[in-house]
Amino acid sequence: MSLTSSLKEPTSALSRFLTEHLPDVDGLLSDYRRRLARYPAPVGPAAGAGRQPEYRMLGRTIDHRLRISLGASTGQPVKDGVVRTVLDDDCWPAPDVISTVQAAGAVLLKELDRYESSDGQPLALDSETEDRLVRLCHVASSFEAIFRNGGWVQGNSLGYTRPGATLDEIVDAVPPYIVDDIRRQMALAAHPGPFDSLRQLPAAQRLCGPVFDGSMHVGGADADFILHRQLIDCKATIRPERIGREALYQLAGYLLLDYSDSYSIESVALYLSRQGALIDWHVADFLGFMGARLELPDLRAACRYALTDGAVGTPPPPEGQRRPLPRPRNAPPVQDTLFGSLS
Repeated sequence: MSLTSSLKEPTSALSRFLTEHLPDVDGLLSDYRRRLARYPAPVGPAAGAGRQPEYRMLGRTIDHRLRISLGASTGQPVKDGVVRTVLDDDCWPAPDVISTVQAAGAVLLKELDRYESSDGQPLALDSETEDRLVRLCHVASSFEAIFRNGGWVQGNSLGYTRPGATLDEIVDAVPPYIVDDIRRQMALAAHPGPFDSLRQLPAAQRLCGPVFDGSMHVGGADADFILHRQLIDCKATIRPERIGREALYQLAGYLLLDYSDSYSIESVALYLSRQGALIDWHVADFLGFMGARLELPDLRAACRYALTDGAVGTPPPPEGQRRPLPRPRNAPPVQDTLFGSLS
């Protein structure tokens, strides 16, 4: 079960652990919403040829484009998605379509590898190159969807590829509204947005798609970025006020799965790509807002114990021996907010 699937299932080991050990997520939500109010309204995509925009796919596409700006390739999930195209969905798509898509996927990976660089890439390339790169990233997102779903799911645009089509044909079929939308989000990431400085970090401080010691305990979870010891999850939502418990527990899950502190994470953040907004917290404040009663090393050990049915890690101390972490400085009182019913 994946990290996000675990969080959607209240009875999963991870959900039960986070609910018990980080019980005051409303405190963190209150701080998030207070800080969100400083930013302008999010930009939204134009309607795509009479159909609803594919918001989830747009989110994956901006993630891939941002990774390339940081000098990374599109990552293992896309490569695994190319491999898993053989797993059809009840005989859909047809075998000749699958072989066509596989061949195009191999060409796609080679082309995207050219953008990998220790120096990173500009947040906006020349018009023609940027147009193709965004389209490539969107096609890559369709392969990632195959990986995330464990195979084909009907509705994936790659399944409607013409047998014998080339990568160029698949790329050209990406709707123009997607290119326009990703370009607008990339403009927000640039100066004065946060990625203008983040992409200038030394290569060793720019990690994309990191996996953790405990990733295998929740279906192979991988985060978006760790940049200068800051764990960042990118959200391309048009309704940032609706971000709620699940998104914040997702950040907490990544943080706790780093059992051995191999990434030395010092802060965590949500990057709202449709506003160019980076809302971050020092790890101590993040845990303090959520009502943690254990320090981070003990939380990680206890989480590992819970996710392995007690085989590895350390059980948490008895309730009476736990002490709440200090509340963050200048923390606002926790109270119902205008958006309380939307979380």
